[in-house]
Amino acid sequence: MKKITFVILSVLIVSCGKKKEEVSTAQEVSQTSVKASENNGEFDITKIPVSDKDLGVFPYLNPPENYCYGVCSNWKGAVEQKDIKDFDKEYFAVNGKLIPVEGKALKVVIEKNRSKDPVAFNSLLVEKAYEKAILDLGGVQVNNVSVAKEEIDRIGKENLMSATYGNSIDFNGLDRIKTYVIRTNSKEVWIQFSLLNEESGKITILEKAAAEVPKVEKITSSQMKKDINESGKAVLNINFDNNKATLTADGKIVADEILKLLNENPELKLSIEGHTDNNGTKEHNKKLSLDRATTIYTYLTDKGIKSDRLQTKGFGQDNPLAANDSDLNKAKNRRVELVKI
Repeated sequence: MKKITFVILSVLIVSCGKKKEEVSTAQEVSQTSVKASENNGEFDITKIPVSDKDLGVFPYLNPPENYCYGVCSNWKGAVEQKDIKDFDKEYFAVNGKLIPVEGKALKVVIEKNRSKDPVAFNSLLVEKAYEKAILDLGGVQVNNVSVAKEEIDRIGKENLMSATYGNSIDFNGLDRIKTYVIRTNSKEVWIQFSLLNEESGKITILEKAAAEVPKVEKITSSQMKKDINESGKAVLNINFDNNKATLTADGKIVADEILKLLNENPELKLSIEGHTDNNGTKEHNKKLSLDRATTIYTYLTDKGIKSDRLQTKGFGQDNPLAANDSDLNKAKNRRVELVKI
């Protein structure tokens, strides 16, 4: 299957007159679509023409020639699976209004590869390169106007910045947000970018989809005991605050089950061993995993479990259960193991 790659200058010079017609048509279609959707108070995807083009494979668009996604020294010419989230959310601008869309997403920085071309980042050329590629795939532009500060306040910067649900929104350039939609018979693909001339840009490519919510079974002391008897350890996915060692409310429920296990089996001694995925540095993850194991240790000893029955270890990202190549596998690797001593 194919991916789209751009050659900026040749496209612009050879087809300048034709391109003006394409851009004008796209803007007229997008304005009609947005106005029709506003009558219903929300965006109406059915107003977007269906494309019969073959999009290729996600994320469908590579950066323009002599540009790269992320740090150029690490760019290998194609998006790596680790940079794609199986399920995420982004706020996309439609006629100046922000609407949330969820699905498979790539959120990256666009940089100029100065080792191949020393000329500065050119936001106009990059914008036109993406525009041509998207229009060639049957895409429609749905935002080319400024997003009001009141709209940012309505959503909240916490959602847009801290949760990175506004990755492709430049808060210092709310008039530079460009949004497109490609609709096929089976897909709805959103593309949004903000570009800063002579610097860099950010882009989000998202294929809308519903979440495949995994089944969650309650972790019980009896199941822990069964696992320990059968394999010598129990593997637990305990919830901590993001990138911290503090237990969430759900995490405390699991810790209470560990407490129950130890109280019901007074002869049992455990090594509490923390593990992480590969987000962050190895040193950070090693410390985080030990800190999380220590949190469980402290929780149990504070409730009466003798310290000589417990020990802690932190392995960081060194012993994954699965390859860290998807959100689901990373969730498996973020765990605490109770190993019988």
